[in-house]
Amino acid sequence: MSDAQVPRSRAILLTHVLPDPQGVGLMRRGWRWACELAATHALDIVLVTRHAETPVPRTPLPGRLHVVHCTGPALAPRALADWFEPDAGAAAALAALPGPAPGRVLVFRFYMHDLAAHLPAAWRAVAEMDCDDWESATRRSLAGLALRHGRWRAAAQGLLQARRYAQLERQLLPAYRTVHLSAFEDAARVARLPGMREVRASPNRLVPDPGPDLPPPPKDGRTLLFVGALFYPPNEDALLWFARAVLPRLRRRVPDVQVVAAGRAEASLRQQLAAHGIAYAHEPADLRPLYAQATAVIAPVRGGGGTKLKVLEAWQYGRPVVATSHAARGLAVEPGRHLLVADRADRFARHCAALLNDPVLAERLAREAGRLLHAEYCLASPSSLSCPAPE
Repeated sequence: MSDAQVPRSRAILLTHVLPDPQGVGLMRRGWRWACELAATHALDIVLVTRHAETPVPRTPLPGRLHVVHCTGPALAPRALADWFEPDAGAAAALAALPGPAPGRVLVFRFYMHDLAAHLPAAWRAVAEMDCDDWESATRRSLAGLALRHGRWRAAAQGLLQARRYAQLERQLLPAYRTVHLSAFEDAARVARLPGMREVRASPNRLVPDPGPDLPPPPKDGRTLLFVGALFYPPNEDALLWFARAVLPRLRRRVPDVQVVAAGRAEASLRQQLAAHGIAYAHEPADLRPLYAQATAVIAPVRGGGGTKLKVLEAWQYGRPVVATSHAARGLAVEPGRHLLVADRADRFARHCAALLNDPVLAERLAREAGRLLHAEYCLASPSSLSCPAPE
């Protein structure tokens, strides 16, 4: 029997989001795992949802899709934000999944643990957990952002959530053969929890854009671009800090600077952006025109977890980045070579001005960042993608 005829072992991806290479961050992270598992295994993607409809993938999936619907009350309700609470039907459907025992089971995100606990014992023995973010640390970070804005109740709730998540992490994560986190800083800390077996830093990766490369930024361009889910507190905080603290300093250096924020923002944030002279693009279907007009991309993020796809995406489109140290966390970067890093408003403004006024510097940063992106953070999809009908 030739190598091509040897049956491949099976892998299971247990997820609550449909993998999508062009979706929001969670979907892209799910796609990263779907492609990695499908490269070496026959993949079954088990999507567990509380929506009545069966979703239709926008991109052919690299495996067979099984959809499990939760329609009844939760088996064991937990007072945890974002925790997925399965019902008896979903648990029974998982326990009865057909097929041979898999060689790998990837549980996508920590809050799916209560569902993974209902997998057959042989499957649990090979189960891996992709936390993506270190959830308790992310909750502490979000609480810190709430404190900065005087949202005392939200801060207290965030700290309580962080404590509850930390307790569960110590209790449940040691049961997994391997635990994955996107940022190497988080992986190093989680590895020190009692009883942990293997902890890996498994960074985010992007699928290369199949379209043609963008041309260089417009000559004498003065446009900075921010892309993100603007309803997410860390992105809202990033834009407001930039608007209030950085932009006035930047305008003294570059009076004709233009700033564009792209994403989905609530009305109150849109009003604040307009008051500061920041243009807003509402959920653009195609980001390429915005990147084409941008001289540089800003990532003034001061909280949240994991690694920031917005930095990788800017590199993918050939644009240099000014980021905070938090936005650059988890990435194997050299400040001054791959991007410019600043945490103080005046220094952030000076870095933005440097990129707007020095096209040689901007081109060098974009070139070096592109090399790093293709060496470390690009995802090669399996050569044969198929999307059998969901079961």
